[in-house]
Amino acid sequence: MSDIVLGGGVPWWLTAVLALAGAGFLVHQFRFLHRSLGLGKASLLTLLRGLVYALLLLFLLGPARTVEDPTSLRRPLVVLLDSSESMKLPSGEGDATRLDAAKETLAASGLTRGLAGSYDLKFYAYDRETAPFEPDALAEVSAAGGASRLFYALGQVSENEPDAAGVVVVSDGIVNPPDALDGFTGHPRPVMTIGVGETDGFRDLRITGLRTPEMAFRGRATAIEFTIQAFGMAGVQVPLYFNLGRNLISTHPITIDRDAYENRVTLNYTPRELGTHGFTLTLPEQADESIARNNRKAFRMEVRRDKLRVLTLSGSPSWNYRFLRFALKQDPYLELVSFVFLRTPSDVVDVRENEMSLIPFPIDEIFIEELKNFDVLILDDFSHRTYFNPLYFENIRDFVRDGGGIAMLGGARAFDRGGYHQTALSTVLPVKLDGRGAFRTGVAARPGLTPAGRAHPLTRVFADPEANEEAWSTLPPLTTLNEVAQADGEVLLSADLRGRQMPLLTVRRYHDGRSLAFASDDLWRWNFDAVGRNQNPQLHLKLIRNSVRWLAREPAFNQVQILAVGGSRQPGEKHEFRIRVLRDDHTPAKDPVLQVVTTGPEGEQSPLEASPTDQPGEYRAEFTPRVEGSHRIVARAAAAGQPLGDAAHNFLVALPSEENDDGRPRPELLQTVAARTQGLFVPAASLTDAHWSEFERLMEQAAPSRIVARSRVALWNEPLLFALAVLLLGAEWWLRRTWGLV
Repeated sequence: MSDIVLGGGVPWWLTAVLALAGAGFLVHQFRFLHRSLGLGKASLLTLLRGLVYALLLLFLLGPARTVEDPTSLRRPLVVLLDSSESMKLPSGEGDATRLDAAKETLAASGLTRGLAGSYDLKFYAYDRETAPFEPDALAEVSAAGGASRLFYALGQVSENEPDAAGVVVVSDGIVNPPDALDGFTGHPRPVMTIGVGETDGFRDLRITGLRTPEMAFRGRATAIEFTIQAFGMAGVQVPLYFNLGRNLISTHPITIDRDAYENRVTLNYTPRELGTHGFTLTLPEQADESIARNNRKAFRMEVRRDKLRVLTLSGSPSWNYRFLRFALKQDPYLELVSFVFLRTPSDVVDVRENEMSLIPFPIDEIFIEELKNFDVLILDDFSHRTYFNPLYFENIRDFVRDGGGIAMLGGARAFDRGGYHQTALSTVLPVKLDGRGAFRTGVAARPGLTPAGRAHPLTRVFADPEANEEAWSTLPPLTTLNEVAQADGEVLLSADLRGRQMPLLTVRRYHDGRSLAFASDDLWRWNFDAVGRNQNPQLHLKLIRNSVRWLAREPAFNQVQILAVGGSRQPGEKHEFRIRVLRDDHTPAKDPVLQVVTTGPEGEQSPLEASPTDQPGEYRAEFTPRVEGSHRIVARAAAAGQPLGDAAHNFLVALPSEENDDGRPRPELLQTVAARTQGLFVPAASLTDAHWSEFERLMEQAAPSRIVARSRVALWNEPLLFALAVLLLGAEWWLRRTWGLV
């Protein structure tokens, strides 16, 4: 096909002038010839000359004809094949997997029969990554990827194949993360999605969306929330088993009243035993279920007391008792049980026992049965004489050894003056007693922080060291002081008594427990003095609270701390733990004996190797879990043969839920992808050659593959026109010669 166009060789006005000149010459020629040849012959010769002039004028206008040459481009067509693990699941047709169905679709479809003649097929397999493969390697593609990142793969092929006419995706529609579709707005070329896996025949029962607290309190109901989903099981009733370890706690019938069943369930559980326990929720496997492993969820929960329980025994009503009780009662996280001794059994009272409002001290009940239910025992200016069976000292020692805390506060009935020398209790205290320690009164002992006290969290009333030092300088001189033989722990405060430094506040660990000694009953003056100066007595209150929490071994005061549980939390991938170990004075521990053990969901233990990092007192351990479920890491440290403490942390190991936990095909996602790219969605079972033709039409509509090359050919170059001009001039010359004009 061609068109004639004028190229404009000379200006139009010049052409017009030449045309007028030519017309004038023709008129003159006609008049001349008419006189000698007559009208007919003159007209014929003038016509021939006029045609020659017309051709010359036409050539001056630059006539040319355009020539079109249509051709078709051969562009790439990308094929993305899902190779994630969910493609191992049954396709719903016989024993074939979804990947088998995808391969069969690609091998037998019009893609390779028809479109391969017009496009260069580029095959890619995608899961967590995207990798090309040759068409003849289709049979070698396996479903081994741990995740399905479809939209990442679409971005990758868009960069790798910028000239692609379109993309064909063969997948079950499961993507990771599950909400990845929200950020997908489209693709430069149409995407044809082919869904494999039947939703109608898919049968699965699963527990998902588990939400449990990491910590619960004994005797207080705790909510365990989770969702039960079921597909293809309408009308089935299944039991839900809730187990503590291997012991069944409860069974709950679940009635699946519809297909695509989903129900949020809340179980209220009241723990009774302290400690860390492993729990499981289990739904029994059903016949023809696609995935059985998602019927069970395991988790761990640490059961604690809801409040720290503190028992105080005060030898008599005193200012120290009053301010101590005030400080403890102000703390909403403490449960205080206090006894104040107003009389002894030997006191002579002139009334009968049943007429007194005082209650007897339940000594046997406290020290034989109830002591283990407390976290901290405080002996405030209390002497055991006349109250204690010496055997109770052994109970207190065992209480501290097993993790309890004890504090002995000074006074006329404390330390040596209370008769504690050479008792089982004296082995627990952070000071040594020799039976000769006096109780001094009327002194002016100036307290001061020791180097250990500056670093210890118990005496850290302010985080800033200078502010903390200044705060302690406001503690007024003490008027009473208990003398002890020497310290047997870390001295945090010393009392300057006429130039002699004496232990005032001393702490110590004893096996799993802790002990504290304050060698004066005058601490209350810190509070009293602050109130007298119209200031908030927060420093005294904070010291009391810090002391109770340190004795109760709250995590913030632990010498062993698990700082972070980093890295991926999937089976087969490495996890990194960082552990900080502090000495008794809470400075970084150097070369401690550190034991790190993980416990898996079935109770299997794995010791870990810990190595120091570049941070003082910090160590690193790595762990590669092999199974899913709730795990627990415990770190224990010791130095110089003495334990420094331990720390524990629960963590969950699980595969990406949507890829391996919920195997339901997602045709709706593939439909959305096709719609947002002006593409086409077709289930693999319904795919025909007509769908490939339709997709080819969509690709042509988005970016036509046919192009037309246009060229212009000047008529000067046409031999026919040149011959015509020569013919006209030759005919005129022959006629002139014949009629005797030449």
